[in-house]
Amino acid sequence: MQAQATCLPVTSSPEAGTDAGAKDPAERRDDAPAAPVPGTAAEPTAGAGHRSWTAALLAERPASDLRGDLSRFGVGVGLASLYGLALGARQGGASFAHHAAGVPAAMVAVACVGVPALTIVLTLFDAPLDPPRALSATARAAASTGLVLGGLAPASALFVVTSGSDVTAALMGLLGLAVGGVVGVGFLLRDLGAALRRDGGLVRLSGATAALVGFAVFAVVLALRVWAETLPILNGGVS
Repeated sequence: MQAQATCLPVTSSPEAGTDAGAKDPAERRDDAPAAPVPGTAAEPTAGAGHRSWTAALLAERPASDLRGDLSRFGVGVGLASLYGLALGARQGGASFAHHAAGVPAAMVAVACVGVPALTIVLTLFDAPLDPPRALSATARAAASTGLVLGGLAPASALFVVTSGSDVTAALMGLLGLAVGGVVGVGFLLRDLGAALRRDGGLVRLSGATAALVGFAVFAVVLALRVWAETLPILNGGVS
């Protein structure tokens, strides 16, 4: 008589079910992205729209801000003085003070003499340019000039100190001044021209454009005159 195998039902215990396939909910979510930690993921987003100091200095300001414009102009003058110190490194001594004051002196002369005269001339053409807008454009131009001259100061100091000829040192110093001056005048003409194009008519634009061109020539001549009188390096080191 053949023995019959007794088939016993296989039952799974709760422990076996857990080991076989029903993983813990936390284990099933291992592949899911981790939850953001408070204070870490939000930091790059918070600083994404932050402007640099240079961008804030050169940013256009639609509303007139006398204190802000004067502060921006002062920053430009201070940065230009750094370029003057670089030029004074050739002779040293009192030459530092002469050049540190002489380089921004041209900026101050153009701002105090040239810009008011330009504003008066533009009023003859009924140009819509008020003094606060002219001041804001002047301050932005001075800041741009100061940034350029301040950035060129280390290289200029190296050239004027190591140059074996006074003429070469003077030409290198004048080249940096020319670059900074062109950038500043370009900023000023662009800002004033944009204001006139936005609010002025065709006839007024023609006269205003001629006035802006004349101002650019006047600013260059005045700046060169001031630098020739105040910078010893342009006179062979004679203060």
